[in-house]
Amino acid sequence: MFIDAQCSNYSKELQCFLLFKLIYPCGKAKLSNEAFQFIEYLEGINSRATLNKYINFLREIGWIVYNSKTQYFIFKSFDRIRKENNWQVRLAYQIDFSNYNKIKAVTGAVIYGYLHKDFWRKVKKQKSVQLKGSTYYFLSPKFNYKKQYAPVSVNGVTQLFNISTATASRLKNEAFKEGLIKLKKNFSNTPINKKLMQIYLKYNDKKQNIVFKEGNYRLQLIDTLYPLFYFSKRKSL
Repeated sequence: MFIDAQCSNYSKELQCFLLFKLIYPCGKAKLSNEAFQFIEYLEGINSRATLNKYINFLREIGWIVYNSKTQYFIFKSFDRIRKENNWQVRLAYQIDFSNYNKIKAVTGAVIYGYLHKDFWRKVKKQKSVQLKGSTYYFLSPKFNYKKQYAPVSVNGVTQLFNISTATASRLKNEAFKEGLIKLKKNFSNTPINKKLMQIYLKYNDKKQNIVFKEGNYRLQLIDTLYPLFYFSKRKSL
């Protein structure tokens, strides 16, 4: 849900839907003018037209249904939305009033947390994986990968989820700032000749990730990270 909202540019509408689900856990409500004002206040919305736009969008994609007879707005369950969209992934992230409005941070946490899990799943299957000169081993059945760093490239996120590199980087940084992921910047151990490396990277059509660190020029390598949260699981469809 978070990834689809990011890819299809409806994160604000998703945030509004999450608020409805939190305020009305029974799944339906008659939305009075006072209710609209309260939601506008919580969301910092200055115009009724903006809130109506969000609600109309959610009705169009079928997450909210209006019953004209009873005048109730019905907010569909997450599992029903999953089923209608054929979202098979069961991993879920818990939302409450403290984080429903941190959409970018949560989206970053979900994406990078999922890829961290997927990376170690592959390592476990293959027993070891080599990437960019580093080898990752799955040591034993008791090995706790959840607190082990994994390389997750923003370029990989861009290719997998069809979002820009800048957005992928911004989502990662938002998740880090909110304390949802542990992040480590990595650099080459051996100093490099900046001019020669620039020529090499330009010739090979690669990004020039060269930084000045610890008194020398070094190549900036893929960030490694691990999530500071646990996914829960929805029921199987």
